[in-house]
Amino acid sequence: MNCGQAIDVKDFYGAYAVRFVAQCEGRFLTVSYTVANINGYMLAGWQRVLRELVALAVPPKLTEKIMSAESITSGQYVSFPIVYPLSAAQFSSLLGVPADEVKAELEDLAVRWHEV
Repeated sequence: MNCGQAIDVKDFYGAYAVRFVAQCEGRFLTVSYTVANINGYMLAGWQRVLRELVALAVPPKLTEKIMSAESITSGQYVSFPIVYPLSAAQFSSLLGVPADEVKAELEDLAVRWHEV
């Protein structure tokens, strides 16, 4: 992602919950509207943003807890719900990195992926 681009996380009702703003040198500033304890954090790299996004994932049955992630990366609008099973391809498009790197980053977690 380029400096100034952002990943927005919205709650079930469409209100902003968290925003990850890309800074120079691969860092991301976290702006939290409703998610506690992460406002103002500087995350070092897309890998940390990915882990924060995965931490927000819920099973699809918890409809009122589902958040969605959206971004415009490389001129392409990406938006999807953050629910299990997770899609490496969608996170790849969101962050602008190869899907293999997304899977490799989270291989130490018990994360279920689906191929799409």
